[in-house]
Amino acid sequence: MYFIYMTIVSSIFYNIGQYGSMILFIISFFLLWNKKTFLYSFLFGFFVNFMLNLILKGIFQQPRPLDDKDTFDTLVKHGKHFLFKESGIPFDIFGMPSYDLQSCMFSTIFICLVLQKTRTKLLLFYVVISIITLYQNVYYNYHTLFQTIVGGIIGSIFAYFIFYLSKEKIKGVLKEKPDDYGPI
Repeated sequence: MYFIYMTIVSSIFYNIGQYGSMILFIISFFLLWNKKTFLYSFLFGFFVNFMLNLILKGIFQQPRPLDDKDTFDTLVKHGKHFLFKESGIPFDIFGMPSYDLQSCMFSTIFICLVLQKTRTKLLLFYVVISIITLYQNVYYNYHTLFQTIVGGIIGSIFAYFIFYLSKEKIKGVLKEKPDDYGPI
């Protein structure tokens, strides 16, 4: 009975870690639904964050811990950047920075800045999902601890940058009210 219980718990944690960034993206989408400027900024930022991750992986070209060094060198030499794992889904051979943590921290920090302490339990939920994702990525050798931490830092900084830009857009250009020549 204990083995079955641990298998179920392990499966739940694995799936939360595997899909953590998507879970946080969907929840963030619905939380920002009534805040259109922040929603559009979040969607734009999430897409640019993905592109930034691809660019950084191409620059750093650091292998994942699971990959064989000879296979990695051969793939890089021949210009191939993807392997097909058991699931049949292409798997990027570069691990630096971790996209899962980068997108989790982007969502967490962006929601934290937008909601400003009004939903402490929700922010705690975001942090727990991010920690489970970090643990899952390191435990299953998808990334090293360093790759996940760097991904988290990049996602956090980029979330703050996008939030700052969207807040400036909301503030807009301040204009002086025209005089109506009424009595004071």
